[in-house]
Amino acid sequence: MAQARPARWRDIADDLLRRIQEGDFPPDDSGRRRLPSELELQETYTASRNAVRDALKWLAGRNHVVSEQGKGTFVVFRSEPFHVTLSASQPGEGPGGGEGEHYRQDAVVQGREWESSAVEVGITTASTVIAWYLQIPEGTAIISRKQHHLIDNEPWSLQISYYPLSFAQEGAPRLLEPTDIPEGAVRYLGKTLGYREVGYHDEIQARVPTDEEKRLFGLGEAASDVVFKTIRTAYSRDGQAFRLTETTWPADRNRLHYDLGKVPERIRQTPAATRDGDGGTAGDEDPVR
Repeated sequence: MAQARPARWRDIADDLLRRIQEGDFPPDDSGRRRLPSELELQETYTASRNAVRDALKWLAGRNHVVSEQGKGTFVVFRSEPFHVTLSASQPGEGPGGGEGEHYRQDAVVQGREWESSAVEVGITTASTVIAWYLQIPEGTAIISRKQHHLIDNEPWSLQISYYPLSFAQEGAPRLLEPTDIPEGAVRYLGKTLGYREVGYHDEIQARVPTDEEKRLFGLGEAASDVVFKTIRTAYSRDGQAFRLTETTWPADRNRLHYDLGKVPERIRQTPAATRDGDGGTAGDEDPVR
């Protein structure tokens, strides 16, 4: 039996996507590039207006283009993805990727500039969810430390860590200071309160961004504008949870890596080595047919 051909609009969408990926529509001096008009595309592809519009709608739904009223349809130029190693080299050596020295290391080997915003410190009470992760009663006073990380001067991730307020009262007052802790909070708590991280548990969620995240990361309503959220709980020798860290990663610009077992050193030291030549990843969506 003969295989049915894709609809005409999909042929057009696939060809436009191929041309976008191959650089046929490079940014102009303003950093933007408008696609040919609908009428021009109809003539180029000998297609109906509806077929062209359906093709552009499909591309917009996957954040490859964006339409602006009265101006036309513009190519969305994607940032080079940043590769983050989330697994720590050894338990107790730090929180793994996403912050501190580990994050800086990932930035250095990829030739990217890294910095963090000022730390926002707050005191609140543990919600049902936070209390469950930290194994404390709901309503317990907790400290929150919030900041976002930037790559090449652009917001790249948002991180909030939670600790019982009692930690600051019992000998770790720097948790309440709105400044970075150079050695990292895990090591600081080890030195001050004897909490040595022997393991951590990660949970990864995928969801649509909140309004705050849309503003911070410049995300819209496209189907591809989703974020990953990692929830890491750190544990001490006695099995006590002593730190909860939630990190939000826009999926369009982050690639998250875990190294387990005997991974070649070239991969451990250079996470971006797993990407392919055009900056994508194996199994990336939208294959060109």
